[in-house]
Amino acid sequence: MTKALFINGSPRKNGNTAQLLKRAMEGANEAGAEVELVNLYDRSLNYKGCMSCFACKIKGGRKGVCTFKDDLQPIMEKAIEADVLVCGAPVYCGYPSAALRAFMERLIFPAVNYSDFAHPIINKPKRSATIFTMNCPNMEIYKANNYDILMNVNANQLGMFGPTEILYSFDTYQFNDYSRYDAAMLDEERKAEMKRTQFPKDLEKAYEMGKRLVTTKG
Repeated sequence: MTKALFINGSPRKNGNTAQLLKRAMEGANEAGAEVELVNLYDRSLNYKGCMSCFACKIKGGRKGVCTFKDDLQPIMEKAIEADVLVCGAPVYCGYPSAALRAFMERLIFPAVNYSDFAHPIINKPKRSATIFTMNCPNMEIYKANNYDILMNVNANQLGMFGPTEILYSFDTYQFNDYSRYDAAMLDEERKAEMKRTQFPKDLEKAYEMGKRLVTTKG
């Protein structure tokens, strides 16, 4: 059975990113995959990014997977064994969340082949995707702020494992009560309208993406 792993790099377990990931999971599950969701901000997880131990580069050692022993190591094993990997994160200060970036360091660096940069060490090819949620209102402003460089470079690194794609959810609704926060630059009415009209469409895109990642071959 196809194994699909979903990584939530948001501190909110039921926020916009999580909702999109869960909808993608539904699509993958309905397409026949065995699915699992990991919340990187779970309080039970204690981990860091790459520790520069170079265990993944030792001659005769295990290649292509991070073996540093902490709470992330079992998750790294699942990521390596997955046929489908979907990562999600909100945009914080122009980058994916720190939790997801730490996960990506631990996933990507062991695959970098210091003996042949053109041929990464891939224990199991996989199809993948990244979901980004953000205040940024549209793709035009996304590119104007160079997010296509800052964000997409992170996401496209998954392409070393096989075909990868990105799903964007713009102008997301953040607060239950905007009147409580200093957020004068944010148009609550517009955001509420986006939540009502656009976010359901994003959820359906996530669902179709989950199905596609499982059913597409090659």
